[in-house]
Amino acid sequence: MGLGPFLGVIYCVLPMGVRRKTRIKLVLGILLLCFLGTFKLFGCIYNVRDVGFVNLIPIPYKLYCFIQDDTPAEFTSDFKQISNAIFMDCNVKIEIINSDRNTNHPAMEYFHLWEIESFPATVLVSPNGRSMVLPISLPGKISKESIRSTLESIVTSPKRKEILEHIIKSYCVLLLIEGSDGAENNKADAVAQSAIKKIAGIMPQLPKRIEEPPFLISVKKELAPDESILLWSLGFDVNQVRGPCVAVIYGRGRKIGPLIRGTQLTRSSMFNILSLIGLSCECGLDKRWMMGTMIPLSWGEKIQSDVVRSLGFDAENPMVKTEISSIMSFDFSLGKEAAWISEDTLDNYSEEVLKFGIGVAVARVSPARFQEFISPVSSDSKSGLNLKTLLSVIGIVVLLVLAGGGFVLLRARRKR
Repeated sequence: MGLGPFLGVIYCVLPMGVRRKTRIKLVLGILLLCFLGTFKLFGCIYNVRDVGFVNLIPIPYKLYCFIQDDTPAEFTSDFKQISNAIFMDCNVKIEIINSDRNTNHPAMEYFHLWEIESFPATVLVSPNGRSMVLPISLPGKISKESIRSTLESIVTSPKRKEILEHIIKSYCVLLLIEGSDGAENNKADAVAQSAIKKIAGIMPQLPKRIEEPPFLISVKKELAPDESILLWSLGFDVNQVRGPCVAVIYGRGRKIGPLIRGTQLTRSSMFNILSLIGLSCECGLDKRWMMGTMIPLSWGEKIQSDVVRSLGFDAENPMVKTEISSIMSFDFSLGKEAAWISEDTLDNYSEEVLKFGIGVAVARVSPARFQEFISPVSSDSKSGLNLKTLLSVIGIVVLLVLAGGGFVLLRARRKR
């Protein structure tokens, strides 16, 4: 039944003592409340930060272990046992490849790229195709300790432990990778602190409460080699440190935006990226911004339990994943290239193209214009949403009819 005929029925079933003008006013009031209730229903309960905790399309890191026919069986057995234990709750998948027998395996591309000659050898490949060779043995021998040490270094390090301590309750984590110039490092730290302070001032106005403001973690230059895998996963080359840079990490260890360095390292450019994290996930952003590459990380049951308590929902729940998948199916792309919103993102919306320090432009979207970017969702999701809307509207209408009818009858009796 359409809304028009439904309101017509409501008009007819109102008590006979109700005047025509009063009937019309009641029906118009019901219509207005129906629209308000519908808009509330369509409001997204998730923000970009929430989406960052949901692993919709797991794209893990891959660790290829290359062996030969003469590789000791003891090593292969130990490697499988240790790696299965370490990578149980991690975003890393392993595969052992015999280079003598599996010459056509897709991973042989990396075998030839790195010109591997000594065995066993391990190559870590990121979701975006970058790779690095990892040592798997101590000089002169291969032991369980050396295997364990190499595999653990892939998913944990001092700074990653610190990230895990703060990323659940904090708005996000800013990772400041310091260079060799102390003055530049201090300037970068001041810029980061300034951006954090500005975000902290805006956080009370956000659609969803977040416990703590962004947390800043610094990586000293002399400690960079100990964090080589973490920095590599963020696109940072330890051997080419020219100055400080900042990476923004949020959700389940996701990077959002590019590395901020050089002339781009300003409060404005940093705030541009930080501001996206607190927005509603239906605010018109390109969905690719919410699905940044994760760092290799151990994510156990205790951490996931802490996430549930902090967010108020289970990011691993299939129903939550289905709901967010439906939201993410909207095509909000404003262009083929990823771009970042301007400094006033959290303050207002307008239809214009702005440019700033990072060097790309993005179209700003008003609430009215935003509707034009929404693509139809799947029929199942759409029917479920329509059913929820219809039931809510019916409930509101029934309550209003009962309340309105009772009020009119009460007034009529008092007049008599």
